[in-house]
Amino acid sequence: MENSSVGRPPRTVTHYEVLDLQQALLSAAEPHDAATLTKRAYRRALLRNHPDKSAAAALPSSHKPPVSTLFTVDQISDAYAVLSSPQKRQEYEASLRMARIAGGAEDEDAKFQTGIENVDLDDLDFDETGERWYRSCRCGNDRGYSFEEEDLVEASDDGVLMVGCQDCSLWLKVHFAVVED
Repeated sequence: MENSSVGRPPRTVTHYEVLDLQQALLSAAEPHDAATLTKRAYRRALLRNHPDKSAAAALPSSHKPPVSTLFTVDQISDAYAVLSSPQKRQEYEASLRMARIAGGAEDEDAKFQTGIENVDLDDLDFDETGERWYRSCRCGNDRGYSFEEEDLVEASDDGVLMVGCQDCSLWLKVHFAVVED
């Protein structure tokens, strides 16, 4: 049985990656310069991702570079709409910071992690019948955090498993070590 709140959320591409813009460069620019940089990046992204207008389309098939990530017009337009508006960009950057914190990514600005509790695997209860580890959540669910051995195997390289509560937005960061028999 697979629990969708276990493990790492899939990594999504940022608007900065879609437009091939550096976040620090855009943040440091004056508002007028930021608008110019964003518009230029938007146009380049449209050309780079257009099947008939990219430089690779003009090359014979034997000389084409390896396929890289292509973005849709909708992705490019969405990225431009957010990054070209100072208010939307500020909100978007705040959501990126929160996503990094919730995902456990190291961030110099992240001094603490709201909504994430660190625990050791040995501190959790184990249900031998269901073969699942569990822990109650402060939202009231007695088994809000729940996962199986298969989830630990998938996260064994890191030694850390992120488990989301089934009823709220809180997370449990489970630390463990793999012991070879």
